[in-house]
Amino acid sequence: MSGRPAGLLGAGLLLAFTTAVVSGVSTFVNLYAVAGTSSDAFVTARNGVVALALVPLFLASAFGASRPALRRVDWLRLVAIGVLGGAIPFLLFFHGLQLATAAGGGLTASFLYRMLFLPALVLGVVVLGEGVRWTTALAAVLLLGGNVLLLALTTPIWTNGSAFVLAATGLWAVEYTVSKRALRDLPSPTVALGRMGIGAVVLVGYLVATSQVAAVGAFTAGQWSWVAISALLLTAFVGTWYAALKRVDLGVATAILVLGFPVTWLLSVAVRGSPSTALEAAGAVAIAAGIAVVVGTTGLRALDAFLRSAARLRPTA
Repeated sequence: MSGRPAGLLGAGLLLAFTTAVVSGVSTFVNLYAVAGTSSDAFVTARNGVVALALVPLFLASAFGASRPALRRVDWLRLVAIGVLGGAIPFLLFFHGLQLATAAGGGLTASFLYRMLFLPALVLGVVVLGEGVRWTTALAAVLLLGGNVLLLALTTPIWTNGSAFVLAATGLWAVEYTVSKRALRDLPSPTVALGRMGIGAVVLVGYLVATSQVAAVGAFTAGQWSWVAISALLLTAFVGTWYAALKRVDLGVATAILVLGFPVTWLLSVAVRGSPSTALEAAGAVAIAAGIAVVVGTTGLRALDAFLRSAARLRPTA
């Protein structure tokens, strides 16, 4: 990560932190959004909306740009990204989230998803050849320990939906690895649209094959509102995440995503009135410390320099 220009690194880290906040809000919102609906129909409708919303971003990035046509290997990677990232894991995750929430384990589902940084870190080193430092182990301990502390003592450790969430998390770790490799050759809007567009096509085919298309038409106005809110958040997530992943190592970027768990926890405390303890607060602090360790002094300086530069360029009234 230290070999990247400071400007690109700073921008990538800011995008990754933005993605983490969006992810934390999205997880909290989806606890409500998927309730009382067919999770398969909800995911398909929402992801289809996101794919359409990404088209203008893709066209804007391609406007006036002279790029070679996609190669066969590019298409193969995009198909893998669409299936492994934009389709199957969404079905698994939302089904698991629905089951976990009904059993009172919504935060546990979020915890399991935030463990994505562990397999992603390994894949980044083994598959992508990313460097590993001794501080990485310290960061992993802080992040894992912080997540454990953030789980309320009354929260179920395992529910019927946990296995689905874990399976989705593993698939996303693989997909992010493929995406990181694809981003060496492709712009981030192309990868984002490939993920959501191809994924949406697969999801529609799944609904047709399982005779669930009518479930989309049965959505109430209130449920469509939740689809729209969730789609807006997912569009923001995808738009910032792949731009961040193009600039930042996979292990670092996925570690920053862990910040989403404290965001979800804070929203649960503030909005739902969930009780909070000193141990949970300590967990949030441990996660912040772990992220600071994995980003490192070079990354923090690059982020600070980028923010200062952006502030100087901002017009004043």
